Amino acid sequence: FDTVNHIPSLLTSYDETIPAEAFQDQVSLSDIASDPVMQISFAAAAIAIIILFVLKSVVTKMDEAVEKVAVDFDRVMTLKYPKKWERFMVEDGDGARIDEGDRIQMIVEQMEKYREEEPAFMERVMQDIDRMQ
Repeated sequence: FDTVNHIPSLLTSYDETIPAEAFQDQVSLSDIASDPVMQISFAAAAIAIIILFVLKSVVTKMDEAVEKVAVDFDRVMTLKYPKKWERFMVEDGDGARIDEGDRIQMIVEQMEKYREEEPAFMERVMQDIDRMQ
């Protein structure tokens, strides 16, 4: 029983050994802002966000340019070369309407195929596009 009697005195002595000011540290926003590591972290995050916005803008502009060329190519092919282009008309083989995004992708793929397999024909089509604008 002697060991049991010492437990309450250990608990009360533990409370007395902790200084009263130990848990009264205050951190302010100015302390955080003046820390060089935090400044570098915030600057790096801001630069990364700006770079991401710029890249998104560039990719969007590129997508718009590719879409414009594909639409012009589709128009020239529909008007001047309908026999060669009839499988890329508005409907697919089952009579279902092709989604616009899928259609643009199909046109770009066909343009690449023509560029590889029929470069003279592709050059003629690109000249027709230039004349239409």
